[in-house]
Amino acid sequence: MAVAPLHKDAGFTLVEILCVLALLGLTAGLVVLNLPKPAPPFRTEVQSVTTLLNLAARQSVIDGKSRGIDMTTGHLDILAYDGDWISDRQQDFTDIYDVELIVEGAEIDLGAREKKKEKSDLPPLIYFDATGNVTPFTLSLEGRDESFILSPDARGRIVMEAAE
Repeated sequence: MAVAPLHKDAGFTLVEILCVLALLGLTAGLVVLNLPKPAPPFRTEVQSVTTLLNLAARQSVIDGKSRGIDMTTGHLDILAYDGDWISDRQQDFTDIYDVELIVEGAEIDLGAREKKKEKSDLPPLIYFDATGNVTPFTLSLEGRDESFILSPDARGRIVMEAAE
């Protein structure tokens, strides 16, 4: 059996390898530059609050238990009703600087409510019932550079809109 002779020209030259590496580096750089930038922390927190409220509304319909929302200037609490109001989930506001809540046309003084809440149990501010009804409300959340308004739509879904 004859063995093929080895050619002196077999293989890649150093220049060819360096060219391939340079092209791979340029391609990787273009990919990294075109990756989407992460959302600012404030926007992420507002989206998290919106998701939490929508989850509470849907869960009320699924399990047939009423849910309530209670809040202060720095905290949101979702309550489930099972004979008594029991805390289901909580979220602290970290990147939200100002919170304004209007429930059924009346502005709620969240600072005064926080002081009253320390002394007694207060009922929730917003209700989600098992039929999908939601207490009409407008929640304004302000960050450093932007602000958003959360409110229920006609189907009871909480929507997030940029404030003007």
